[in-house]
Amino acid sequence: MATTITSLNTKLSVEEKDAFVRNTAALGLTPSAAIKVFVHMFNECGGFPFEVRRRVNDEITTYLSADDFERFANALDSAVPTATRELLDREFIWED
Repeated sequence: MATTITSLNTKLSVEEKDAFVRNTAALGLTPSAAIKVFVHMFNECGGFPFEVRRRVNDEITTYLSADDFERFANALDSAVPTATRELLDREFIWED
C-alpha cells in the first residue's frame, strides 16, 4: 500500500534557519531529513525526545532566606486549622 506524503511548514528567523542548515550539514543531513528524524522520535516517545524546560532567570527568582524557609517548613508540619480540615474532609457532589 502506498504511503500518502504531506508537507509540514514552519517559520523561523533567518538566524535560526541558517544555524539549523549549518548544523544539519555538519551531521551529514539535510534540514528535511533532520526534521523527519525529529518527527519520528517525537511520535516514538509520545512527546519530545528530550527534556523541555524553561531557563530560570536568577535575577527575577525569589529565594527564601534560611530563616524564612525554616518558618515555611515548620508551617507545613503544623496542624491544619479545624475550619480548613472540615473543608478538606467534605464530600462534594459535582453536578453537570
